[in-house]
Amino acid sequence: MEQTVIQFYYILLIETRHTMSFVQNLVNDTNNSLRGNKPQQGSETRTSILPSAVPTELGFFGSPYNPADAMKTPLQLNVKVGSSIGDVVNAVKGVGFYTDQIGFGAPSTGLTNGMPLQPLGVNYFLNTGAICSNGAQMWEYIQGIPDGSALGEKMKSTMAQMGLPPLKGLAPGMIEDMKRALDPGPLITSVFGSGYPQCRLVEQEVGDAYGRIQDPDTGELWISDKGSAYFSGGKWKQRKWVQDVNPKTGAPVLLSRDEWVATSKTHRPDGRPKQREGFETFQSPYVIVALGVICFLTFSMIRHRK
Repeated sequence: MEQTVIQFYYILLIETRHTMSFVQNLVNDTNNSLRGNKPQQGSETRTSILPSAVPTELGFFGSPYNPADAMKTPLQLNVKVGSSIGDVVNAVKGVGFYTDQIGFGAPSTGLTNGMPLQPLGVNYFLNTGAICSNGAQMWEYIQGIPDGSALGEKMKSTMAQMGLPPLKGLAPGMIEDMKRALDPGPLITSVFGSGYPQCRLVEQEVGDAYGRIQDPDTGELWISDKGSAYFSGGKWKQRKWVQDVNPKTGAPVLLSRDEWVATSKTHRPDGRPKQREGFETFQSPYVIVALGVICFLTFSMIRHRK
């Protein structure tokens, strides 16, 4: 039985790799077929409205964060086999901890007050592979930490009136994930949208509720572009360009191809302003040496004339 399971997961891994290879080839073939021999128009460099490459780092499957690995172990909770009163108390508190971890993601009684209870999950930005009208890569913010809205605002308010924390445990988190997965909005936008997004710069918290952005045991990263993350107020944060939305309707702001091309590409793909290029060029070692030589020659000529 164990060997059969291992063989199954091995076959699944091979098929997943084949699928990713097929997706990459499909994107490339579609872009090439749409481009043909047509000349470039304006500042538009894309061959099609499809992403030009499969997103890097986290990829389509999102963060490698695993709630099962992130959950505190009995040893971390000081739960162990023993016959003393302290061992029994710790065991009871351990049961309370895991009960609250599943239901609330926070202490709900005096039994678990003070224990390291936090909602399990991770927030991160995912590179969509699309390019904003300003030239920056477009990202999507994925909220993997439950926010307590699984059963609606009425239930959230009722829980607060009862003196209980919001439902941010593993079970409510699964319901939230299902609601997001069943939301047809993103699919409809991708099918009927123009493919030319207008973006806005946002700042969001990333990492888990314990203030970590990577596995403390293996060092595996849970977010993309670690170099742009910074620690502030006890949380890791990132600033990324995401799909702009209409403030009144909440609908994504999509441009026509002509509008997208006409918009000045003021930013690099990594999101940094292009205005810095001139200053950075001036700081180039070759430019500095050249300016030094010019200044030396000019100074020598002035002294010679005197």
